[in-house]
Parts: sequence; C-alpha cells; structure tokens
Amino acid sequence: MNTSTDKTKTSLTKFEEFFSTKYKDTVFEALEKYPDKRSVVVDYLELEMFDPDLADLLIEKPEEVIKASQTAIKNIDPLRKNADLNIRLENVSNNIPLRFLRSKFIGKFVSVDGIVRKTDEIRPRIINAVFECRGCMRIHEVSQSSNMITEPSLCQDCGGRSFRLLQEESEFLDTQTVKLQEPLENLSGGEQPRQILVVLEDDLVDSLTPGDIVRVTGTLRTVRDEKTRRFKNFIYGNYIEQLEQEFEELQLSLEDEEMIRELAADPHIYDKIIKSTAPSIQGYREVKEAIALQLFGGSRKELEDKTRLRGDIHILIVGDPGIGKSQMLKYVSKLAPRGIYTSGKGTSGVGLTAAAVRDELGGWSLEAGALVLGDGGNVCVDELDKMRPEDRSAIHEALEQQTISIAKAGIMATLNSRCSVLAAANPKFGRFDSYKSIAEQIDLPSTILSRFDLIFVVEDKPDTERDKKLARHILNIHKEDSIPFEIDPELLRKYVAYARREVQPKLTDAAINVLEEFYVGMRSSGAEEDSPVPITARQLEALIRLSESSARIRLKEEVSAEDAQKAIKLQKACLKQVGLDPETGKIDIDKVEGRAPKSDRDKFRLLVELIKEFEEEYGGKAPINILISEMEDRYNVSEEKVEEVIRILKHKGMVFEPERGYLKIV
Repeated sequence: MNTSTDKTKTSLTKFEEFFSTKYKDTVFEALEKYPDKRSVVVDYLELEMFDPDLADLLIEKPEEVIKASQTAIKNIDPLRKNADLNIRLENVSNNIPLRFLRSKFIGKFVSVDGIVRKTDEIRPRIINAVFECRGCMRIHEVSQSSNMITEPSLCQDCGGRSFRLLQEESEFLDTQTVKLQEPLENLSGGEQPRQILVVLEDDLVDSLTPGDIVRVTGTLRTVRDEKTRRFKNFIYGNYIEQLEQEFEELQLSLEDEEMIRELAADPHIYDKIIKSTAPSIQGYREVKEAIALQLFGGSRKELEDKTRLRGDIHILIVGDPGIGKSQMLKYVSKLAPRGIYTSGKGTSGVGLTAAAVRDELGGWSLEAGALVLGDGGNVCVDELDKMRPEDRSAIHEALEQQTISIAKAGIMATLNSRCSVLAAANPKFGRFDSYKSIAEQIDLPSTILSRFDLIFVVEDKPDTERDKKLARHILNIHKEDSIPFEIDPELLRKYVAYARREVQPKLTDAAINVLEEFYVGMRSSGAEEDSPVPITARQLEALIRLSESSARIRLKEEVSAEDAQKAIKLQKACLKQVGLDPETGKIDIDKVEGRAPKSDRDKFRLLVELIKEFEEEYGGKAPINILISEMEDRYNVSEEKVEEVIRILKHKGMVFEPERGYLKIV
C-alpha cells in the first residue's frame, strides 16, 4: 500500500514539473477559459520522452495517474481556481484490436479503433450528492463513484439513519454510452465483428455520430450485470480521435495542394482520372467516366424556400455476370471516404436505414444502417435486384430526398443520407436482352429505376480485338502483381477531396444554352401525337449534376459548354442502351424507367377496343383466336406480341377469361 502512495506522490511532483515546463501555455490558457473549456489534451509521446516510467505507469494504473495529473494542475494554478480540468491523452501507443481486448487488460489504459454504430441519449450522473437528515435537517455531502447512490451511514448530530436527497443542490455530470464496432476490413471470413460499449462523460458527450470511424482511448473496466450476475467489459473514454473524415475534411498539406494544382493544369486530366478509376478492370470507358463524375459530384444547393437540390449522382450498372461489376463497387467503396459496401441479398430494410434498439436502461435509440453510415460518402449496393421488395422501399426516400424518416418505437426522426449510390444488378434470365425493356429483365420497380441519373447496360459480347486486350490485361496483372494507373490512388483521393471542398461550379450562359437546346430538341421529337416522351425534367437535373462534376474534375468554377456536351454524350449513351424502343426506333423514357413503352401502350388500347367490338358480336365474350388474327390483319402485330399483351392485361386486372379461349373486359 505504501509503495502505491509513494508512486502517486512521485507522479504528482513529476506532473507538476511536466506541466510547468512542457505544457505551461496550454494549461494556463485552459485555466483562463475554465469552466467553458474543460480539458487539456496531452501528447502521450511527449510524456514518454519526458519520463518513460511515468508513461508506463499511466498504462498500468491510469486512474491513479490521471488523478495525480489533475491535482498537479490545481497545485500549479496561480489563480487558485480549484479547476477540475480533464486530462485527455492522444497518441497512446497501447493500441489493441477490439477482438483481443481480453480480461488481462481490465484496469489498463488502451486505445481501440472502430466504427460508431449507435449513440444513446445523454443522461446525467450524480457525482456529488447532497443529503438532508430527516430528523435534524443537517446537510451531508457524499461524493459518488457509480450510478448506485451511496447515502451517509448515520447523521453526525442526531444519529438518525433516514436521509432525503436534495437533487437541486447536488452536482451532476453528463454521460453517454456509445456502441463501437471493429472495422469490417480487419475481419477474415466468417467472423462476426466484435462490439464494445464506450462511456463518454463531460465534454466528450455528443462528439460522435453513427458512422464515424474513430480511435477511442480510455480505461478498460468491467461491470457486473445485476440480472445475469455476469461481468461485462466497457471502455471509460478519455480521448477520441477521428480516423476517417469526409472528403471535405481530409487534411491536405501545402505540397499536396501544389501537386493537385499541377495535375489540374494538365490538359489530359479528364482522361487520366477516368483511366485511374477502377484500373484493374479493362475497358468500359463510359461506366468509368460516370463513376469518376460520381466521385466528384455536382454542387449541393439549398434554395430560399428551404428546398434542397441534391448534388450526388446515382448510378445503376446492369450487366451480364463476370464483367467486374462487384469489383468496381469494391473499388469505389475503398476510394471514397465513408464508402460502404453492402450486398442486396444479405441486407434488410433496417440494415439500410436504421434499427430501433433498446439500450441498457430500457429506452430506445436508433442504430444506423448503411445509408446513414455512408452520409457524406458513397454507398455501393451490389445485387440490388436480389433485395426483398419490402426492403427496397427503404431506398426510395434516400435516393431523391437524401433523408431517411423513421417512425418506430416512439422515435420520430429524420436522418441524413447525403450519399451517392452506386448499385449493380444482374438480368433476371442471366443475360441481357436488348429487345426487352429493362423492367422486364430486372426485379426493380419503375419508381426506383427513375431515381438513377445514369443506367448502364454492360453486355459481354465476344469481340476478338477487345477480348485480346482484356486477356493481356488480366494476364499482365497476374504476372506483375501490380496494376498500371495514371494517378496514384492516394493522390487521386486527395484530388477529389480538394475539388469537392474548394470548387463549387456555377452554370454559365453557354452551358445553359447547350442543355436547353438538347432538352427542348429531345422533347420536341415527342410532341407529335403518336410519339413517345423521350426525356423528362429528371434527366435535365441529372445533366446539370454531371456538367458540374465535369467542371469540378478540372477544378473550374464555371461550367462550360464543353462540360455540358460531355454530360449530354454520357446521358445519350445511357438512353440509347436502355431507352430505345426497337419497334419505333425512338427513345422512350417510359422504357428507361421501367414502365410500358408508348408502342406497347398503343397495343393495349387497340386490343381493348377490339375486345369491346367482339363482345357485342359474340355474345359478351371475345374469342382469342379471332382477336389474334384480327390484330395481325388490321395492325400488323405478331401472334407472340398479342399473346404477351393479353398476358399483361390479365396481370393488370383489365381483362379475364370467363371460359377457355375467350376474353372479357373487367
């Protein structure tokens, strides 16, 4: 016991010396601002250089050493404020992965990395309780160390044992619990990510939000659960360091900015960035161009009437198996900060949005899902078509309004999900058929399809020249064990961060004219009576975002006509792939967004009119074989097409078969 007291006294004098020499200005500044400023951040490495034994003792006996450091500050305070300043320690070398945080570390000072899954509400904890004796009204003060309130054993004056807690006179401290989960990239196959509770107090509360990737430093403690009688570990937080910031928060040095400006001056920067996007995949220039534009994004705007216009670009890639869709998604999730990768098959609606979870004290709090964790970054959803229909509805609001509204377990909340969504889907029948509409081939409703700015169909068609290049590219990667790229991935990440933070492009008159001309020109082709609607205002909004992003790539503050033309070229390529109606040879936006194209709607109308005509002729029901031959003679519609139209009308509940071989209108 004596040794421990000696060590504490030694620690006290050493800390007085340390603060007086190394941290004098920092400590005095904090003391001046107390109680507004409540902490002093100390670099553990400096403490280690000053006195290695003291630094080691801090790891072994953190509570005693931190108490000694707080007393040392009171002793050297010239104003004698008796300030209870918190000592926060950064750069602690004792970094332990969450899964190895075992019982031998209880009571030790550790730092762990993880992603914040959930934050509970802030609650007060009593630290100094004031009691009144019910017999003689004498006041007693008792300092509290846990949530279980300790009363005085007996009254000093009257010997009474009955007391009343005076809450207004007592002293409280804010406290909050946070659930930390280990980073997913540290897991090997089949392992479940470990989680631990972190208790934050005083000025650390409210400093974390779900989705933050952080390093938490603190003391590992254990507490006994009253119900199960088992012990459970938690970390008593001392310091929090953000590990991964949003693009805009990435720290850039002056040399980085110099290199970025040099890159931007290169006339071929646009092509270089496209080639550096998913460099392990050969070809697919248009898809890579779209992904590069998505990384840079358009300008987010808030209008005077508080309407928000999103700047994030959403992309859907539909394609044959084996063309590297998942690889592209994985690449984007690694490059973009707050990049979240999830697969549709294993994701539920609450996994995408937020789950309501009971906390330790029986209250409810929200645990963030993928779209909330990805706020300010990119969310990559693979196999979007494999998601259950009820879970897909969770994406609707996030794609357009960029918020997620929750009303469950008595919680009404709107969470932000300002992220770009890059999704991939496979055709229903294994391979893509350009004669069928996209909605027939993917299990996705038109409401979701219409929210994607760009939809790409990537077909795997044999082509000798392209196949030769692809084979050579794959074989070289295996031979060299490296990927050829134009711009180093780390520099590209910084370039994107700089562009998103510093450049907010505005449309010029020249760009407005180009976009207006294209939009009006496309719409006018649908002005005739029998023509389909080629594009809607949604596509115009997408073009604006793509044009702004193109300007951002070159770090330009103004969107030029050239940027607008690049966006139009990309948009046209998508519309031709997805929206061309083979029967009319025209682009039909209904086909793009998963609804029946104009040519099909005309056939529905003609067939319904014909059924009505034959119902009168054949006693209230129309023979199917005569309908087929009549549609072929009058309107030149093939037998297969008529059968398909009948099938759709039955599915929609517009016609039914009262007896075999006959149709009747509902």
